Amino acid sequence: MGTRRDLLQIALTATAVAAQDHHASDNEIPAAKKVARFFKPAEMDLLAKLVEHIIPRSDTPGAADANVHYYIDWQAHTNSKRGAQLRKDLSWIAKQKFNTGDQAALLTAWSKSTGEPRRIFQSLKELTVDGYYGTREGLQQELGWNANTFVREFKGCTHKEHA
Repeated sequence: MGTRRDLLQIALTATAVAAQDHHASDNEIPAAKKVARFFKPAEMDLLAKLVEHIIPRSDTPGAADANVHYYIDWQAHTNSKRGAQLRKDLSWIAKQKFNTGDQAALLTAWSKSTGEPRRIFQSLKELTVDGYYGTREGLQQELGWNANTFVREFKGCTHKEHA
């Protein structure tokens, strides 16, 4: 048998691996389960366009590439009150002719407005960010996060405006 230190290291390693597995399973939708459970096909198409405008593809995958619209569908499916509100929000967005207008300009206007447009935009933005940064595309590809890396020191944000 090893020392107490050896036992602690084994326990902490097991905990870290379990936490990493749990975190990945929270937001990632397995390939076999990429089926809408709450929204209709037209709503899913609109949702995919919305999340892609919120986090677009760049040198890393965008939110639609990461299937964030399925994450939002899952959130709606598991919370009927939230799902009903999201369905109303998507209906409102469709009435704004989102699919035919300047989509980026509409989202920008909603983000700067007050009342219902801003609430809808904030809700979708929060869900998109939560979903995206819980996926492999968001965590590993965009942020470069690797749970198996020990960081001896974390210096925090290095942006001058946040100092």
